[in-house]
Amino acid sequence: MIIETNELTKNYGKKTALREVSFTMGRGVFGLLGPNGAGKSTLMKILSCLLKPTSGTALVDKHDTVKDPSEVRKLIGVIPQEYNLYNRLNPTEFLEYMLLLSGKAPNKKHVEEMLERVNLSSVKKQKIGSFSGGMKQRLVVAQALVHDPQVILADEPTAGLDPEERVRFRNLFSEIGLEKTVLLSTHITEDITASTKNLFVLNHGSLVFSGQVQDFVQKAEGKIWTTVVKNQAWEAFKGENLIISFMILPESNDIEVRFVPGKRNPPEGSHAIIPTLEDAYMLMIHQNDWKEA
Repeated sequence: MIIETNELTKNYGKKTALREVSFTMGRGVFGLLGPNGAGKSTLMKILSCLLKPTSGTALVDKHDTVKDPSEVRKLIGVIPQEYNLYNRLNPTEFLEYMLLLSGKAPNKKHVEEMLERVNLSSVKKQKIGSFSGGMKQRLVVAQALVHDPQVILADEPTAGLDPEERVRFRNLFSEIGLEKTVLLSTHITEDITASTKNLFVLNHGSLVFSGQVQDFVQKAEGKIWTTVVKNQAWEAFKGENLIISFMILPESNDIEVRFVPGKRNPPEGSHAIIPTLEDAYMLMIHQNDWKEA
């Protein structure tokens, strides 16, 4: 296995951010799904040697992130949620500098290939400070790949990107996953379904699911319903059911809704539907504070 954690726990004072998280991961793309505050970023920081766990271990290609961080750093490329770039450099200069920092000699041909891969070769001499957010994000991906790591740790890599950029990133991660290990941390379910069938789900610091996306979705089968609710009955309906998503119908101003029935039976005219990953995810997040019939 390329990544292995064993009862990984991280406490911040009295708060537990990760609680005895254990999993293994080989080659390919793996989705790490969870709401804000679930512990995703803490896990990513431990795997990238930026945080030490309170207890437990994390291994990357059998190297311990605490005992052997220098070896781990050689093996990983990190796409952080927040980043700072050298705005006065151009992409070519920046990637050559990143190679130097990783202990490798500058290689113009390799840098050109990286820029081509992230669709930035046409602006290779342009100052980074003039780049759009999406262009900077692509450059961050290039710097994570430039030293040829075996593991890519991507923390919310598509947050704030437009739909075209998000599709480009998903395809890139899928391509990288053919040869390397990619851990894609996100709360955007669409990024998972478009990139991988392998899923880990964190909630309140605990690993609540590990397996195939379809197996996670099956947990919601028979629990997701849809119906149309009259506008004047909407407030009462919301109070009695768990709302997954809804939209206002323009022709009638009524509300079409996906929901989990509450203590009462679903209203007349409702019918069960095939769940999506988003449905199963929302059900998981709220299962502790919502009591089904």
